[in-house]
Amino acid sequence: MSPTLLARRARLARIRRTITAATVAVFIALFATIYIQMAAGKDPALGTTVTASVTTRSSSSEEETTSSDDSSASDDSSTSDDSSSSAVTTAQS
Repeated sequence: MSPTLLARRARLARIRRTITAATVAVFIALFATIYIQMAAGKDPALGTTVTASVTTRSSSSEEETTSSDDSSASDDSSTSDDSSSSAVTTAQS
């Protein structure tokens, strides 16, 4: 084989090894970061549970307000209560 072809093959092999090593190093770094966070108890998926429980509490208080509005007599004051409950819904969004 010609020397230029051998040099080209050696260069390609070196580039492939470099890319492979860099890819493995990045994977290990990312995996280690996630592993350390989980070991420390900083699970991002567990953080959404707190937000969901707050939303659930707000929803249940709205249901109580709505059910008390439905059980009351139909008059003009119930219309103002509906606008206040819609303000609460807007505040949650």
